[in-house]
Amino acid sequence: MFSQVTSWIQPMGTVKKQPQFFHLKSTRLSQPTKPPSLKKIAEPTVSHWKTDSCPQTTTIQKEKKCGFFSVLPYVKQLRFFVESGGKFEVGDTLRVVFLAKDKQGNIATNVGDFFQASIINMKTKSGAVGIIKDHQNGTYTATFQLLWSGEVNIIVKLIHPRQAIDVIERTACEHPFDKLMFLKRYIIGAAKIDTKCNVDPAVLNSHTPVCNYSDPHAGGWWYCEKAANISCDTPGYHCRLSTHQIKLLRKDEKKLFGRGMNGVKRAIAGSPSKVNVEKGLDPLINRPRCTPGLPTPPISGFYAGGVWNSLICHNRHFSNQSEWRTCLKGKTLHFMGDSTIRQWYEQLVELLNLSESSLPDATHQTGPLLARDTTNNITIKYRAHGTPRRCNWAPVSNLQYVSNLIDRIKWGPNDVVGISVWAHFTSYPVDMYRERMEAIRAAIQRLHQRSPQTLVVIKSANTRMGDELIAGDWLAYQLDLVMREMFQGMNVVLVDAWEMTTAQQWHGDAVHPAGDIVIQELEFLCSFL
Repeated sequence: MFSQVTSWIQPMGTVKKQPQFFHLKSTRLSQPTKPPSLKKIAEPTVSHWKTDSCPQTTTIQKEKKCGFFSVLPYVKQLRFFVESGGKFEVGDTLRVVFLAKDKQGNIATNVGDFFQASIINMKTKSGAVGIIKDHQNGTYTATFQLLWSGEVNIIVKLIHPRQAIDVIERTACEHPFDKLMFLKRYIIGAAKIDTKCNVDPAVLNSHTPVCNYSDPHAGGWWYCEKAANISCDTPGYHCRLSTHQIKLLRKDEKKLFGRGMNGVKRAIAGSPSKVNVEKGLDPLINRPRCTPGLPTPPISGFYAGGVWNSLICHNRHFSNQSEWRTCLKGKTLHFMGDSTIRQWYEQLVELLNLSESSLPDATHQTGPLLARDTTNNITIKYRAHGTPRRCNWAPVSNLQYVSNLIDRIKWGPNDVVGISVWAHFTSYPVDMYRERMEAIRAAIQRLHQRSPQTLVVIKSANTRMGDELIAGDWLAYQLDLVMREMFQGMNVVLVDAWEMTTAQQWHGDAVHPAGDIVIQELEFLCSFL
């Protein structure tokens, strides 16, 4: 069971729910048990989405009257301090206050900055996250649970100032659907015919009929320009249009971000920057057995020796291949979604030395992928979720909506479903993602009516590097909040990759976390088998 939407980190003050950029047509997602037949016919270019007016003035423009906001001087103004001194023991709470002051000593902190906080010991590879709160008065706090003895280093990072978030939100409103563009390619003899595709026909060629490939049952909307003299039902290939570029930024706004339009991700100074923690109560005693439905606390685990220790339940760790095989014996694991869950497939193939099968028309990016251990009756599968999907050329038939996949498979007690859907939705409005996740939730509910013992595991987003207007941490975090809200109270397991990637500093942020982190995610999954 999921905890509140805030999970381990409390949203910052004015960091509110993403603006509602459009309104969806009402759909009864929980009613159908199978998707309706789709009519892939040429239609006029009429949008299913309604966009609201966007703010024309951002914080950065307002501040030009008193000088341009500069990020690096602001980072230097930010300071943290430990609220109470004295001795600390394992089990105690550590509270850190941070704020910015100008040269005159006045509080100069933004309301609504985006921070991440963690405690770390790099020598022992120990780490945990903190819960951040914006007090709306120029001060922030980060609350930590002290979970190991010895040296504890405090790290507070500014990911985005409020001014950068304003820019992200404005560009998301002004360009909700066309920051990226996609292609469908038909191969007719020796000819290759490419047509543009996206979730909204209004961003396509207004003089060309469109093929409607939408599936409301699955929460999926997809349109492609119709190629002349080619039926919409003709099979084709999908790819991101890499040459598509639109101007998103106004003058000077690029200065609000890091290199490559990444987040600033700068640690702020503080005193003391570390504390010494004496032995105390063991945080790992009396943990229950891992079963679906356990509540997730705001801080759900920590690293010690580079190994993730859950505070939810007594999670397992494996030291050799034999232990992995024993855990997964007789199981079929169905991984669906983006490439961050394809990593689970890849890691298990490597750990178990599985034999992979070559499937017709499969690509490694999109699947379908299949690997088996016939001796121990272990089967691992991966399949990419349906459009939108950023990938190299792949048959359109390889991209299938997760809710439809769940509805089609005959499940049993030895099946495990792993789902991760987020990385390809960051360039679109949050409500579009919400509708897709509503369809997946409804499919899981139908699955549990048919097969209550089938384990369903949801992998969260993880921290990453990337263009913050298209694929950065702020956008991913907004989707992650929706996902947690969507599955709250359901009999599913959350693998909190966001917490696992934020709690460590021995690897940099990456859309595909390092292998040792992926192993920790998989060990937590196996703890429920």
